[in-house]
Amino acid sequence: MVPVCAGSLGEAVHLSYDERIALIQFIRATLDEAGLTSTPIVAGVGGLSTRETIELSKAAAKAGADAGMVILPAYYAASLNTDSQQVVQYYIDICKESPIPLLLYNFPANAGGQDMPSAVISEIINKAPNLCGVKLTCGGSIAKLVRLTAEIEGNPKINEARAYPFLLLDGLIADLTPWMQCGGHGTVSGIPNFAPAASMRLWELLNIESLTAEEATECKRLQAILSNADVAAVPGGIRAMKYALNKLHGYGVAPRKPLLPLKKLEGEAFMDILREMIDLEAEYTQK
Repeated sequence: MVPVCAGSLGEAVHLSYDERIALIQFIRATLDEAGLTSTPIVAGVGGLSTRETIELSKAAAKAGADAGMVILPAYYAASLNTDSQQVVQYYIDICKESPIPLLLYNFPANAGGQDMPSAVISEIINKAPNLCGVKLTCGGSIAKLVRLTAEIEGNPKINEARAYPFLLLDGLIADLTPWMQCGGHGTVSGIPNFAPAASMRLWELLNIESLTAEEATECKRLQAILSNADVAAVPGGIRAMKYALNKLHGYGVAPRKPLLPLKKLEGEAFMDILREMIDLEAEYTQK
């Protein structure tokens, strides 16, 4: 399990430059104080321009980030969509200048509707050796995963050009089981913030080559409950997640404006949906 900071659920676009860097520094210091000096940090470093993203990646590296995650700039999405080579060149340029490896983050809902097809992602992978992986939070992600897995397995040069094997990450824990079965390497999800023990147990089971009947039943149960929570969290977005974090841990209910806190009735309805997951986490925390 690796901490990801200043991403979509970290309200990165509503943080100032200094706040994003301070957040990375704080997480690095906190991990080090806990003796987790080898635990890497992935930081969201996507900006609205190539220059800003490069500057953020350099500052994040100095602050203690080990890798960066980059979503497409959203403001000129319509113009970027007219020529995919602009997208390809964007990732080539930032990967060339970044002192840390970068993850390509395909999340159309937060990128002005821009959805990179697998052919474009493949081109970027082949032309940007400092790209260490992709995170796919998009429709048809399993199909893209299958195509990208075939591309990587059929082209040994992709991994030969990198210090570590190229990562194919899901953006939801809801479909982690089929994701792993189709060659994926894991997920970056908000749900482990609420259910770390249950999420880790699911991950452990999915990495066992041959499950016993009892383990297979446990795996299906974990996946079903975590999936239900994830599916509810997606439309609720940051507002719902902040409400739940405040309810469970007292972190503060208010997102950055212009987003407003959920009304109590809406928030409690969301908590009711999460109840099964909360009970599941309590069960695994006690084990």
